[in-house]
Amino acid sequence: MLTKRQWIGVGILVVMIVAVKVCLVMVDRVRQGSMPDEPSKDSVTESAPSICLHYFDPNTADSASLLQLGLRPWQIRNMMRYRAKGGRYHHPEDFQSLYGLTDSAYQRLVPYIRIDSSEWVHRRDSIRHLRWVRDSTKHVTDSLRYDSILRARHIHPKRDTMIELNTTDTADLQYIRGVGRYLATQIVRYREQLGGYVDVNQVREIPHTERAGWDTIIPHLTADTTLVRKIAVNHCSVNTLASHPYLRFEQAQAIYKYRRMQFQIHSIDELSAIPQLTQEDIARLRKYLIFD
Repeated sequence: MLTKRQWIGVGILVVMIVAVKVCLVMVDRVRQGSMPDEPSKDSVTESAPSICLHYFDPNTADSASLLQLGLRPWQIRNMMRYRAKGGRYHHPEDFQSLYGLTDSAYQRLVPYIRIDSSEWVHRRDSIRHLRWVRDSTKHVTDSLRYDSILRARHIHPKRDTMIELNTTDTADLQYIRGVGRYLATQIVRYREQLGGYVDVNQVREIPHTERAGWDTIIPHLTADTTLVRKIAVNHCSVNTLASHPYLRFEQAQAIYKYRRMQFQIHSIDELSAIPQLTQEDIARLRKYLIFD
Protein backbone atom coordinates (compact mmCIF):
# COMPACT_ATOMS: atom_id res chain seq x y z
CA MET A 1 0.00 0.00 0.00
CA LEU A 2 1.23 3.46 -0.87
CA THR A 3 1.26 6.11 1.71
CA LYS A 4 -0.50 9.41 1.30
CA ARG A 5 2.76 11.18 0.54
CA GLN A 6 3.65 8.61 -2.11
CA TRP A 7 0.26 9.05 -3.84
CA ILE A 8 0.86 12.79 -3.97
CA GLY A 9 4.24 12.22 -5.59
CA VAL A 10 2.75 9.90 -8.22
CA GLY A 11 0.08 12.46 -9.02
CA ILE A 12 2.63 15.23 -9.48
CA LEU A 13 4.71 13.02 -11.80
CA VAL A 14 1.68 12.20 -13.98
CA VAL A 15 0.80 15.89 -14.26
CA MET A 16 4.36 16.73 -15.34
CA ILE A 17 4.37 14.02 -18.04
CA VAL A 18 1.07 15.26 -19.45
CA ALA A 19 2.33 18.85 -19.46
CA VAL A 20 5.48 17.87 -21.37
CA LYS A 21 3.45 16.02 -24.02
CA VAL A 22 1.14 19.00 -24.45
CA CYS A 23 4.13 21.32 -24.91
CA LEU A 24 5.67 19.04 -27.55
CA VAL A 25 2.43 18.94 -29.52
CA MET A 26 2.13 22.76 -29.42
CA VAL A 27 5.72 23.21 -30.59
CA ASP A 28 5.15 20.90 -33.56
CA ARG A 29 2.04 22.83 -34.57
CA VAL A 30 3.89 26.15 -34.35
CA ARG A 31 6.72 24.86 -36.53
CA GLN A 32 4.32 23.50 -39.14
CA GLY A 33 2.42 26.81 -39.21
CA SER A 34 5.62 28.95 -39.66
CA MET A 35 6.99 27.02 -42.68
CA PRO A 36 6.02 28.63 -45.98
CA ASP A 37 4.25 26.63 -48.57
CA GLU A 38 6.43 25.46 -51.44
CA PRO A 39 5.62 27.51 -54.52
CA SER A 40 4.16 25.61 -57.38
CA LYS A 41 5.87 25.33 -60.75
CA ASP A 42 3.05 27.33 -62.33
CA SER A 43 3.64 30.31 -60.02
CA VAL A 44 7.38 30.22 -60.70
CA THR A 45 6.80 30.21 -64.42
CA GLU A 46 4.38 33.09 -64.20
CA SER A 47 6.77 35.28 -62.13
CA ALA A 48 9.81 34.75 -64.39
CA PRO A 49 10.47 37.77 -66.65
CA SER A 50 9.81 37.28 -70.31
CA ILE A 51 12.82 37.46 -72.68
CA CYS A 52 12.57 39.62 -75.78
CA LEU A 53 15.63 39.41 -78.01
CA HIS A 54 16.49 42.52 -80.03
CA TYR A 55 19.53 44.29 -81.44
CA PHE A 56 21.54 46.24 -78.88
CA ASP A 57 24.83 48.06 -78.41
CA PRO A 58 26.41 47.04 -75.06
CA ASN A 59 28.15 50.45 -74.91
CA THR A 60 24.91 52.47 -75.04
CA ALA A 61 22.02 50.16 -74.10
CA ASP A 62 20.01 51.16 -71.06
CA SER A 63 19.05 48.91 -68.16
CA ALA A 64 15.45 48.37 -69.38
CA SER A 65 16.51 46.96 -72.75
CA LEU A 66 19.17 44.81 -71.07
CA LEU A 67 16.53 43.35 -68.75
CA GLN A 68 14.43 42.38 -71.76
CA LEU A 69 17.42 40.44 -73.10
CA GLY A 70 17.36 38.24 -70.00
CA LEU A 71 20.34 39.71 -68.14
CA ARG A 72 20.15 39.71 -64.35
CA PRO A 73 20.03 43.07 -62.48
CA TRP A 74 23.42 42.51 -60.84
CA GLN A 75 24.96 41.79 -64.24
CA ILE A 76 23.53 45.04 -65.58
CA ARG A 77 24.95 46.95 -62.61
CA ASN A 78 28.40 45.52 -63.36
CA MET A 79 28.05 46.65 -66.98
CA MET A 80 27.07 50.16 -65.94
CA ARG A 81 30.03 50.44 -63.54
CA TYR A 82 32.38 49.21 -66.26
CA ARG A 83 31.08 51.81 -68.70
CA ALA A 84 31.12 54.58 -66.08
CA LYS A 85 34.84 53.97 -65.53
CA GLY A 86 35.53 54.40 -69.25
CA GLY A 87 35.26 50.74 -70.20
CA ARG A 88 34.33 49.91 -73.78
CA TYR A 89 33.24 46.81 -75.70
CA HIS A 90 35.21 47.00 -78.95
CA HIS A 91 34.00 43.71 -80.48
CA PRO A 92 31.01 41.44 -79.86
CA GLU A 93 33.38 38.84 -78.44
CA ASP A 94 34.29 41.27 -75.62
CA PHE A 95 30.76 40.90 -74.23
CA GLN A 96 31.60 37.32 -73.25
CA SER A 97 33.79 38.70 -70.43
CA LEU A 98 30.69 39.95 -68.56
CA TYR A 99 30.81 38.37 -65.10
CA GLY A 100 28.21 35.64 -64.63
CA LEU A 101 27.27 35.37 -68.30
CA THR A 102 27.01 31.70 -69.25
CA ASP A 103 28.15 30.34 -72.61
CA SER A 104 24.59 29.52 -73.61
CA ALA A 105 23.39 33.03 -72.77
CA TYR A 106 26.29 34.54 -74.71
CA GLN A 107 25.56 32.37 -77.77
CA ARG A 108 21.93 33.47 -77.59
CA LEU A 109 22.81 37.19 -77.43
CA VAL A 110 25.87 37.51 -79.70
CA PRO A 111 23.90 37.56 -83.00
CA TYR A 112 22.05 40.65 -81.73
CA ILE A 113 25.11 42.68 -80.71
CA ARG A 114 25.72 45.76 -82.87
CA ILE A 115 28.63 48.01 -81.87
CA ASP A 116 28.71 51.52 -83.32
CA SER A 117 32.37 51.88 -84.30
CA SER A 118 32.00 55.44 -85.57
CA GLU A 119 30.90 56.68 -82.15
CA TRP A 120 33.74 54.79 -80.56
CA VAL A 121 36.33 56.36 -82.88
CA HIS A 122 35.06 59.83 -81.98
CA ARG A 123 35.08 59.07 -78.27
CA ARG A 124 38.54 57.49 -78.51
CA ASP A 125 40.03 60.57 -80.13
CA SER A 126 38.37 62.78 -77.52
CA ILE A 127 39.72 60.67 -74.69
CA ARG A 128 43.21 60.69 -76.18
CA HIS A 129 43.13 64.46 -76.42
CA LEU A 130 41.93 64.79 -72.84
CA ARG A 131 44.65 62.44 -71.64
CA TRP A 132 47.29 64.44 -73.51
CA VAL A 133 46.08 67.66 -71.87
CA ARG A 134 45.98 65.97 -68.49
CA ASP A 135 49.50 64.52 -68.81
CA SER A 136 50.96 67.78 -70.08
CA THR A 137 49.70 69.68 -67.03
CA LYS A 138 49.90 66.91 -64.46
CA HIS A 139 53.28 67.87 -63.05
CA VAL A 140 52.36 71.53 -62.56
CA THR A 141 48.94 70.68 -61.13
CA ASP A 142 50.33 68.13 -58.71
CA SER A 143 53.00 70.55 -57.52
CA LEU A 144 50.50 73.34 -56.92
CA ARG A 145 48.09 71.01 -55.14
CA TYR A 146 50.88 69.55 -53.01
CA ASP A 147 52.11 73.00 -51.95
CA SER A 148 48.59 74.22 -51.19
CA ILE A 149 47.86 71.18 -49.01
CA LEU A 150 51.11 71.62 -47.12
CA ARG A 151 50.45 75.32 -46.56
CA ALA A 152 46.94 74.57 -45.30
CA ARG A 153 48.41 72.11 -42.80
CA HIS A 154 51.24 74.52 -41.88
CA ILE A 155 53.77 72.09 -43.34
CA HIS A 156 56.61 73.46 -45.44
CA PRO A 157 57.79 71.46 -48.49
CA LYS A 158 61.48 70.66 -48.18
CA ARG A 159 63.86 71.99 -50.80
CA ASP A 160 67.53 72.73 -51.28
CA THR A 161 68.10 76.34 -50.24
CA MET A 162 70.44 78.67 -48.38
CA ILE A 163 69.19 80.43 -45.26
CA GLU A 164 70.83 83.43 -43.56
CA LEU A 165 70.58 82.77 -39.82
CA ASN A 166 70.45 86.34 -38.54
CA THR A 167 67.49 87.46 -40.67
CA THR A 168 65.44 84.30 -41.19
CA ASP A 169 62.25 83.28 -39.41
CA THR A 170 60.93 79.88 -38.34
CA ALA A 171 58.87 79.44 -41.50
CA ASP A 172 61.85 79.77 -43.85
CA LEU A 173 63.99 77.49 -41.71
CA GLN A 174 61.48 74.68 -42.13
CA TYR A 175 62.19 74.57 -45.86
CA ILE A 176 65.47 72.84 -45.01
CA ARG A 177 65.32 69.07 -44.88
CA GLY A 178 65.64 67.91 -41.30
CA VAL A 179 64.30 71.11 -39.72
CA GLY A 180 60.84 70.97 -38.17
CA ARG A 181 58.84 73.51 -36.23
CA TYR A 182 60.49 72.74 -32.88
CA LEU A 183 64.06 72.93 -34.19
CA ALA A 184 63.34 76.11 -36.17
CA THR A 185 61.95 77.75 -33.03
CA GLN A 186 65.02 76.78 -31.02
CA ILE A 187 67.37 78.18 -33.69
CA VAL A 188 65.62 81.56 -33.69
CA ARG A 189 65.40 81.64 -29.88
CA TYR A 190 69.09 80.93 -29.46
CA ARG A 191 69.89 83.65 -32.00
CA GLU A 192 68.00 86.20 -29.88
CA GLN A 193 69.89 85.09 -26.78
CA LEU A 194 73.26 85.37 -28.51
CA GLY A 195 72.50 88.61 -30.30
CA GLY A 196 73.12 86.87 -33.61
CA TYR A 197 75.20 84.04 -35.02
CA VAL A 198 78.84 84.71 -35.89
CA ASP A 199 79.37 81.15 -37.10
CA VAL A 200 76.88 78.63 -38.47
CA ASN A 201 78.31 75.89 -36.24
CA GLN A 202 76.94 77.72 -33.19
CA VAL A 203 73.61 75.99 -33.83
CA ARG A 204 75.24 72.83 -32.44
CA GLU A 205 75.28 74.58 -29.04
CA ILE A 206 71.46 74.75 -28.85
CA PRO A 207 70.33 72.69 -25.83
CA HIS A 208 68.39 69.44 -26.34
CA THR A 209 69.15 69.21 -30.06
CA GLU A 210 71.88 66.59 -29.95
CA ARG A 211 69.90 64.27 -32.23
CA ALA A 212 69.40 66.88 -34.94
CA GLY A 213 71.08 66.09 -38.25
CA TRP A 214 73.37 69.13 -38.12
CA ASP A 215 75.78 67.64 -40.65
CA THR A 216 73.11 67.86 -43.36
CA ILE A 217 71.48 71.07 -42.08
CA ILE A 218 74.53 73.33 -41.59
CA PRO A 219 75.58 73.31 -45.29
CA HIS A 220 72.33 75.20 -46.00
CA LEU A 221 73.08 77.96 -43.45
CA THR A 222 75.01 81.22 -43.63
CA ALA A 223 75.71 83.90 -40.99
CA ASP A 224 76.08 87.63 -41.67
CA THR A 225 78.31 88.85 -38.81
CA THR A 226 77.53 92.51 -39.53
CA LEU A 227 74.04 91.93 -38.12
CA VAL A 228 75.24 90.76 -34.69
CA ARG A 229 74.07 92.90 -31.73
CA LYS A 230 76.96 93.58 -29.35
CA ILE A 231 76.93 94.41 -25.65
CA ALA A 232 78.47 97.70 -24.53
CA VAL A 233 80.40 96.46 -21.51
CA ASN A 234 81.07 99.92 -20.04
CA HIS A 235 77.39 100.86 -19.99
CA CYS A 236 75.41 97.66 -19.40
CA SER A 237 74.05 96.11 -16.21
CA VAL A 238 74.90 92.79 -14.61
CA ASN A 239 71.62 91.26 -15.81
CA THR A 240 72.37 92.27 -19.41
CA LEU A 241 75.72 90.54 -19.26
CA ALA A 242 74.29 87.50 -17.49
CA SER A 243 71.58 87.08 -20.13
CA HIS A 244 74.17 86.10 -22.73
CA PRO A 245 74.55 82.31 -23.14
CA TYR A 246 78.35 82.53 -22.90
CA LEU A 247 78.36 84.13 -19.43
CA ARG A 248 77.28 82.78 -16.07
CA PHE A 249 75.91 85.19 -13.46
CA GLU A 250 79.07 85.10 -11.35
CA GLN A 251 81.17 85.88 -14.42
CA ALA A 252 78.91 88.80 -15.36
CA GLN A 253 79.12 90.10 -11.80
CA ALA A 254 82.91 89.84 -11.87
CA ILE A 255 83.09 91.87 -15.11
CA TYR A 256 80.79 94.52 -13.63
CA LYS A 257 82.90 94.82 -10.47
CA TYR A 258 86.11 94.97 -12.48
CA ARG A 259 84.66 97.78 -14.62
CA ARG A 260 83.74 99.77 -11.52
CA MET A 261 87.24 99.32 -10.14
CA GLN A 262 88.88 100.39 -13.41
CA PHE A 263 86.22 103.02 -14.23
CA GLN A 264 86.39 101.79 -17.84
CA ILE A 265 87.50 98.73 -19.77
CA HIS A 266 89.29 99.59 -23.01
CA SER A 267 89.58 96.18 -24.70
CA ILE A 268 88.57 92.60 -24.26
CA ASP A 269 92.15 91.64 -23.47
CA GLU A 270 91.77 93.33 -20.09
CA LEU A 271 89.24 90.68 -19.13
CA SER A 272 92.14 88.23 -18.76
CA ALA A 273 92.70 89.81 -15.36
CA ILE A 274 89.38 88.44 -14.12
CA PRO A 275 89.92 84.99 -12.53
CA GLN A 276 86.40 83.79 -13.32
CA LEU A 277 87.04 84.03 -17.08
CA THR A 278 89.15 81.55 -19.02
CA GLN A 279 90.86 82.24 -22.33
CA GLU A 280 88.22 80.07 -24.00
CA ASP A 281 85.47 82.25 -22.52
CA ILE A 282 87.19 85.41 -23.73
CA ALA A 283 87.62 83.98 -27.25
CA ARG A 284 83.92 83.14 -27.46
CA LEU A 285 82.91 86.61 -26.21
CA ARG A 286 85.26 88.55 -28.48
CA LYS A 287 82.67 89.17 -31.21
CA TYR A 288 79.85 89.98 -28.79
CA LEU A 289 81.41 92.72 -26.61
CA ILE A 290 82.35 96.32 -27.39
CA PHE A 291 84.25 98.76 -25.14
CA ASP A 292 83.47 102.26 -26.45
